[in-house]
Amino acid sequence: MKKLKAFLLLPVFIAVCLSSCNNGDAGKTDGKVTDIPVTTKSKEAMASFQEGLAAYDLNDIVKARAAFDKAIEQDAGLGIAYLYKANTSTSAKEFADDVNTGKTKLDSASNWEKMYGDYQSTNLSGDRNKGLEILQKIAAAYPDAARAQVDLGTGYSNNNQFDKARELFQKAVQLNPKWVGGYASLANSYMFNDPKDLKKAEENSLKIVELSPASPGAQIALGDCYRAQNDFAKAKDAYAKAVKLNPAAPEGYYKEGHANTYLGNYDEARKNYADAGRNDVSKTASVLNTAFSYLYQGNKDSAMNCLMDAAMKTDTSAAAKSKAANEKSNYLTTAAAIAVHYGDAASLKKLVPMIEPLSEQIGNEIGTAESKIFAQADKLNWESQIAIADGKYDDAKAKAEAMKTALDPIKDDRKLEGYHSLMGLISMKQKNYADAITHFDKGDPNSIYNKYWQAMANEAAGNKDKAASLYKEVAAYNFNDIGNALVRAEVKKK
Repeated sequence: MKKLKAFLLLPVFIAVCLSSCNNGDAGKTDGKVTDIPVTTKSKEAMASFQEGLAAYDLNDIVKARAAFDKAIEQDAGLGIAYLYKANTSTSAKEFADDVNTGKTKLDSASNWEKMYGDYQSTNLSGDRNKGLEILQKIAAAYPDAARAQVDLGTGYSNNNQFDKARELFQKAVQLNPKWVGGYASLANSYMFNDPKDLKKAEENSLKIVELSPASPGAQIALGDCYRAQNDFAKAKDAYAKAVKLNPAAPEGYYKEGHANTYLGNYDEARKNYADAGRNDVSKTASVLNTAFSYLYQGNKDSAMNCLMDAAMKTDTSAAAKSKAANEKSNYLTTAAAIAVHYGDAASLKKLVPMIEPLSEQIGNEIGTAESKIFAQADKLNWESQIAIADGKYDDAKAKAEAMKTALDPIKDDRKLEGYHSLMGLISMKQKNYADAITHFDKGDPNSIYNKYWQAMANEAAGNKDKAASLYKEVAAYNFNDIGNALVRAEVKKK
């Protein structure tokens, strides 16, 4: 239901649908371990931890974070609380600190807790393959636990192995038909992963509502299904219910803003995003979505101004240094993506020197060799983008190849998706459309912006039917990110 955003290029793929946990022999049914065995002697800490996980399951991140903090106050040795609090972090340093601290408090923990600590460490090293291996071990060790199957399914999904993921989500539902996690994972899978089935997504979301009728997160899940089906009015109603159920949570406001954006109610959407920001622990999502609303409206300059104004106003005091780096990086890289799309070389040349030290800071704060590699790769990516904008394609290729070489030590089968996107753009500029298709086909299959370029390349190559199919898929995508904001109006016309 909630997927932690990646910091920098770090491929963080936290398993998400975690429900109530128990200590001692709790979580066992007829001798079977059906839930994560959490190790604490404090009933108060256990109750707070359960509250946090229940909120996290249903996407109430602010509430989840507060509950995890409370659990840590009640039992400072509860390592698993740090590990899950990391999933609600607002900066790369905070994520790394929580994971590293949690790892030091697992000496007397259960095997599941210890393995989950090892798993979280792979999100600091970028070792997606090792992370998947650990999830496989957890699922094998706890075959009767629905959560373990969902977590493994999430790992497969993030490795683009969608068939395996869906089988595990189905298994989770069979193991525990009263837990929202399996249904939430299936709903997301049917909405976003091929082969898509929006009716099945709706069926699973309705099951979440049935199980948690008073939950804002259940209404949000249902609203997302309606939005995927182009029923924005119905989606807006569901999101409004979520806001009414918990006016202090930001998620409902964000979602209502998305519905209003696609309905063309841009001023109302921006009000929704402002309301969300006032209730969120970070203003980042509020600012980004506001900027996107201007792009959907066709106002690139207002989007850029919104982002640059937020970047300049970011609190850079010593106390907020790490959070500021992540916020400013988000604002500036989004502005740079706009500049790239519109071929604005002048703006790109101003932005990249501002982005690079932030990427380096974030990589250093995470502190692993791999995070520093990602920072270097990020630098080369932007340098290649500048060369493309200047029409210096040989230089752009050289930077892209250097990026590929830099990423060589990273143990992640998806590490070169960004490289292939760069090479595809270079090939498009050189009108080598067959080569562009080859590269875009190796890009991120989950990125709507990559699909847009796949369509553009096929159209230019004369593959009209393939291009039309891809354009149709892009046009039907009703979820909010920078790629969709950049291309939606253009593709709708096609």
